[in-house]
Amino acid sequence: MKKIGYILMLCLMAVTFAFGSAEEKLLDSSNALKNMLRDTHAIPRKIFQTAQAIAIFPSTIEISMFLGGKTGNGVMVVRKSDGSWSYPFFVKLGGAGFGLQLGVESKDILMVFKSKDSIKKMMNQKITLGVDASVAAGPAGESVGKGSEVDFKSEIYTYTKTEGLFVGFSLDGSVLNHDYDKNIELYGNNIMPDQIAEADSLPSSYAVEEFAKTLQLIYK
Repeated sequence: MKKIGYILMLCLMAVTFAFGSAEEKLLDSSNALKNMLRDTHAIPRKIFQTAQAIAIFPSTIEISMFLGGKTGNGVMVVRKSDGSWSYPFFVKLGGAGFGLQLGVESKDILMVFKSKDSIKKMMNQKITLGVDASVAAGPAGESVGKGSEVDFKSEIYTYTKTEGLFVGFSLDGSVLNHDYDKNIELYGNNIMPDQIAEADSLPSSYAVEEFAKTLQLIYK
């Protein structure tokens, strides 16, 4: 019964995040990205040198109860032609799978996109990871030193920071889609994701500025 209660509590947390304001969700995403980037043993900085986009999903909920599933809302930025990062836009992550035990996880997920083709697919429509774009766990830890080479063989690399009742991480079969309503809430005027990604100037806010500052940690 305690496990059931814990599952319900985390589901409630996921719902609360999903229905929070665009500003709140952007700040949560900024904090999650900041925490992951500050862990110097987790993500080698050279991973970002060839990154074409980054997506961060704070407090993603994954449940395993014979029929499992995952849900998360987050933020994505793409690298522009001049090498700078675009304004952030909102995305959603969802999927289902089969689990063998009762358990629940709350995790922060970072996705690093290497392929421009996968980003083009994402901007045009939703994509299914492992089908429309190959995905794999990203190289991490002290074994990836400053002098070593990082060989990208997948289109998307994933990293996770986990707290919960069971261990296991897979994004194969998960669907990545746009959160149009949150984009409009943040920027207005029925703006579309591709317009945000290409824009040189959009209405700014404290949350947008904080996310831009967090992205600078990539280069430190």
